[in-house]
Amino acid sequence: MNIRYYVYAVLITLIAAVYLGTGCEKIPTQMITSEPANKIAVATISEMNDSGLTGTATFTEIDGVVHVTIEIQNTTAGLHAIHLHTGGSCDDIGPHWHPMEIPAGTPGIPVVQATFNTPPIGIGEVGNISVSEDGTGVLEFMTPFWSLGGDPNTDILGKLMMIHETGDTFLTNPHAHHRNTQMDMNRNMQAIPPHFHPPGTPAHSHPNVQMNIPPILPGGGAKIGCGLIVLRE
Repeated sequence: MNIRYYVYAVLITLIAAVYLGTGCEKIPTQMITSEPANKIAVATISEMNDSGLTGTATFTEIDGVVHVTIEIQNTTAGLHAIHLHTGGSCDDIGPHWHPMEIPAGTPGIPVVQATFNTPPIGIGEVGNISVSEDGTGVLEFMTPFWSLGGDPNTDILGKLMMIHETGDTFLTNPHAHHRNTQMDMNRNMQAIPPHFHPPGTPAHSHPNVQMNIPPILPGGGAKIGCGLIVLRE
């Protein structure tokens, strides 16, 4: 009786093992999924007009938001405007990338400062990067107005990232820079309000506010760096 019980126990164990093994084999490997990798694009920035500038821009798309890091070296201290242009290469540069069709002269802000509640003046108007005395500068931000592929109105792949010799006001549509630059610079100035000097006030002077304005030219002046935005392999 004990022998029969032992044989039954062994047979049941073998049948269970075969069943479980067969069941595992029936799970198709294509059903095993993982989270898709984040899209990453880069732009290697090279000098233009013998500027000596070099740099790299990295773009990572996560949950509909593009995280941006722009690093440049070997350039002059101060502000340098960054724009996105159309064109096939840095030898074939087109106009500013401007798919939003905002009317010329419309006031606004650059992408680096923009939110859904305060949209940018144009999604090709990136912002200014500040360069220190050692010739290096870093600009980091996130934006929901760009994508890596997809909607042509937000896709930055294939666009040219341009670095300029000076800063840009980004206060008016780029198509109106030539006539509104002086107005923009005046709006940036911090005027000293009228005030009263009581009798006996020691002689003093006020700072020249115009000297405090960072160097700014229409559209940022000459182009000194360029890089094509492509998906990283």
